[in-house]
Amino acid sequence: MKQNPFDILQQNALNFKLNPISFREIFFISESPCNVYGLVDGLMKVVLHKKEEITPQTLVLLLQKNLANLFVLEEDRGSLRLAQQENLRHVTRSLSIGDPLEKARLQANLLTINLGYLYEDPTNDSLLNLQVQSAKNLAIFLYGRPQIHEALYREFIKQGHHYIFAQPFLSTLFLLGVMKSTRLYVDRDIELFFLTSYLKDIGMSAIPVEKYNDENLSEEDKKLLASHPQLSVNILKGRVPLPPNHLKIIENHHIYSTLTKQYNLADKDDPSMIFGFETMMISVMDTVAAMITDRPFRKAGSLFNSLDLIRLLIGEQYPQEFKLIVNYFKNFFRSQ
Repeated sequence: MKQNPFDILQQNALNFKLNPISFREIFFISESPCNVYGLVDGLMKVVLHKKEEITPQTLVLLLQKNLANLFVLEEDRGSLRLAQQENLRHVTRSLSIGDPLEKARLQANLLTINLGYLYEDPTNDSLLNLQVQSAKNLAIFLYGRPQIHEALYREFIKQGHHYIFAQPFLSTLFLLGVMKSTRLYVDRDIELFFLTSYLKDIGMSAIPVEKYNDENLSEEDKKLLASHPQLSVNILKGRVPLPPNHLKIIENHHIYSTLTKQYNLADKDDPSMIFGFETMMISVMDTVAAMITDRPFRKAGSLFNSLDLIRLLIGEQYPQEFKLIVNYFKNFFRSQ
């Protein structure tokens, strides 16, 4: 049917007011906090009305109609964010009640969604405080339940979060497992290293997310990427309960970039740099997690190839620790 000029003007005005949202932002909430729009027959139309119930069947129906690309009005963006934040607070308070794997899966996904909001607004103290408190609770919960880690890893991968937001959780889950195997850490250590690992890349918020879908970054973007550890420290310093030595770990953690394929081995050998066991382990878990998961510009690599790279990076300096890492991953992926 031919559109009249007034309808066309209305659509154009609506397009300027709409902001895109991730499809998974409507996961985990029972009703839509605002009208949600999708492209139907070439027109932006409401596909979920405010206060409409959201069930698994609702989500399946939207996908069947090819409505994975969703939008909300700019003034409604905050209501969706608040709904997910309240959900995260509720799950954090009730983490120890119910099936451990299901609660951990839900908490990890909500943390990842909130991390996306934090990357959009890294100076927002409310977002950061919620992330910190929820992450600390999850750290202790997961540290005491290593038996669910592999299943949680596989469930989390299925959610398909953008890798920039998924990577921090995956690498930190591996880090917890290695820390558990050493039997050297108390609860306070666990919380601090979880936060250190999970928030270490927040400086990457300086680069628009869409640029990470392209392997061929400009030289300027590569320089910005290389500076993200220091940017992370600048964002976190004085705002999160991390002592100076943990901020130093963040500053020095990036010994290899899987995006630019650049080695930072010079820093590792510089006597003025702190490159201790924890710094090395955080960097290694980050590298392995990145290499064995898909990226928009490449498929996941093998665990063998990632460990071979780790051998190159740390094998001579940390031979015993390298054996620990190999044994950990051999046990972690026991079902393969």
